[in-house]
Amino acid sequence: MQVFWGKTRVFGLVVLALSLSACSSTHSIPEAGIGSGQSTGIPSADPLVNPRPRPQRPNRPAVTYPQQPVIPPIQSGTPEPLPPQIQSPATSGAYLSYPALQFFISRMHKTHGFDARQLQSLFANVQRNEDILAKASKPAEGKPWFQYRSIFLTEDRINNGVGFWRQYASAIEAAAQQYGVDPAYIVAIIGVETLYGRNTGNYYVLQALTTLAFDFPKRADFYQKELEQYLLLTREEQVQPFGWQGSYAGAMGLGQFISSSYRQYAQDFNRDGQRNLWDPEDAIGSVANYLARHGWQSGEDVAVPAYVSGQAYARLLNEKPVKPTLGLSALAAEGVVPVSHIRARQASLILLDGAAGSEFWLGGNNFYVITRYNHSNKYALAVHQLAQAIRQRMGR
Repeated sequence: MQVFWGKTRVFGLVVLALSLSACSSTHSIPEAGIGSGQSTGIPSADPLVNPRPRPQRPNRPAVTYPQQPVIPPIQSGTPEPLPPQIQSPATSGAYLSYPALQFFISRMHKTHGFDARQLQSLFANVQRNEDILAKASKPAEGKPWFQYRSIFLTEDRINNGVGFWRQYASAIEAAAQQYGVDPAYIVAIIGVETLYGRNTGNYYVLQALTTLAFDFPKRADFYQKELEQYLLLTREEQVQPFGWQGSYAGAMGLGQFISSSYRQYAQDFNRDGQRNLWDPEDAIGSVANYLARHGWQSGEDVAVPAYVSGQAYARLLNEKPVKPTLGLSALAAEGVVPVSHIRARQASLILLDGAAGSEFWLGGNNFYVITRYNHSNKYALAVHQLAQAIRQRMGR
């Protein structure tokens, strides 16, 4: 009986609908985009592209810090910054099963008061990235000097350094005066690090640091500390942990600051209330502050080529950067003299493999300061030579 009644009711409704349709002279218009084969705008289900929204902490102001790095327009002479391309995360790896991560979460809860359940949920969305591991295993600093140099001493990088300096001249000069740092080296560091903002990195910082902290044993301790600093930094700056992108090593902004450096040395140089290292002015002031805090000496030279004689000089060589301890007279007694005058109270001897053979350099205190930015003699010399090339092209 119920079946018969239901069929009768359905039949009646169909007849009614057909009658109404026949009497009507208008036709319904489908909504734009529906059934057209076009994208409906539904966001990706990938949690790294569209992470689950986090519950806001009570009484916390709305996030105003840029979720996506924004760089002001670049004038002619300096290339437009490339739009960030999101690196697709790998699909292997379940970090919640790593005992080391569970210990890390427990420590973040006990030491810094993070909600352990929120961290569990956060790391459930982080996947291991094989590309990051491959790049970390073969850094550019592993190349011989003559190959490493050719990466950074190019006409493109020199000319765009001139354009960057001219565009942000007021901020660069202000930072140089405030911090007592040579302006050419502020420009050169930003040029070496990101080509003046064109390549600030396209890896999620959280994913990069997690991958290296728990799947790169060679430097696991370092990256676990940086992961800790990154979570503290994003909490302080009121940014979602998935909100920032950077290098494969988790460095951020035009100056490529790691998380601990961001917390210690980043400056709100444009005084807009935010320490935004993707903003050129904040990056300029932050790089200058970093160099000053590590002991930059105003008026001193960075490096000059050196002559060596005898065999005694060999004991002065070190593979890693060392703080200068010998004066010029002491170096001369060991058979080491500068090719040209160097304004430095002390210097260290540096040996690099040039295209024509061994290159000897004397690096002063400011050379050592640059190696605090990146612990590599090759890096510091590339910054030095780029700075000098840009200065010469500027006619200063």
